[in-house]
Amino acid sequence: MGSQTVSQIPIIDFSDKNLKPGTETWFSAGQVLRRVLESDGCFYAMSNKVSMELCNSVFVLMDELFDLPLETKKQKTSDKPFHGYYERHPKVPLYESIGIDEPSKKEAVQKFTNIMWPAGYDHFCETLSLYAKLLVEMDQTAKRILFDAYGLDKTHCDSFLESTNYMLRSFKYQLPKKTHSNLGLPAHTDTSYFTILHQNKVAGLQIKLKNGEWIDADPSPNMFLFLAADALKVWSNDRIKACEHQVIIQEEKERCSMGLFSFGSKMVETQEELVDEEHPIRYKPFDHYDYIRFHLTSKAECRIKAFCGIDY
Repeated sequence: MGSQTVSQIPIIDFSDKNLKPGTETWFSAGQVLRRVLESDGCFYAMSNKVSMELCNSVFVLMDELFDLPLETKKQKTSDKPFHGYYERHPKVPLYESIGIDEPSKKEAVQKFTNIMWPAGYDHFCETLSLYAKLLVEMDQTAKRILFDAYGLDKTHCDSFLESTNYMLRSFKYQLPKKTHSNLGLPAHTDTSYFTILHQNKVAGLQIKLKNGEWIDADPSPNMFLFLAADALKVWSNDRIKACEHQVIIQEEKERCSMGLFSFGSKMVETQEELVDEEHPIRYKPFDHYDYIRFHLTSKAECRIKAFCGIDY
């Protein structure tokens, strides 16, 4: 556990039966997690709870979802930014995506399913609910490990997790035409705490390391790539690096990926124990969804600092 690497990025086995609070395995995972998040902002997770059968079913269903008529997909709207349907746009002509709010709650997935398939589609609802539930469990385990790695109080972690909202988003990239570049999605950091990305065997996702090198992410369906995002950068008082990533279409195959995003339902703020004389507070508290709205329109080089950064 933690000794494996893929393209310089460590792998943490979330299936390890010894990965429990208080064990040496848990402590070791915390050291790996803290080190890699402070350097490159990402790591891989593996879990045998997410079976290959489930992975295959999810991506088959995503093909069915994106094959629905445009007018059907456009019915998925949300008052939360980036939670609805985004059709292809001249600036990103290869990309479309659609989000499911609170996907670990079956009633939320059922609501989404009823919009897409008014006659019902039980297999879609049951499959996506189970898949999202397992990803949320991985997300929460990673955050508990991280809290312990920084020596933070368990009750703070419990409160943090209780105030977390989730959104499951699916991304579809078509093959570029002769008039298009192969850029699927420009380089960016996410607005969430963690993003968990899961791919369908088709390469294209690239991550930027601390040294400036871009590397290809492993597209294997048994790999779940955790990316630290802007909110985790704020939470850690700049200790953790938000991972910059992009999508470059490299294969003659349509690419589909899944992303679980975690957001704060309350104010996002720096963990008070991570503020001291050597690390003065660098960010003001903020509403997470206000920041996402700002992020969608801002041209700032570092949007999170432009939005809530404190200058000394």
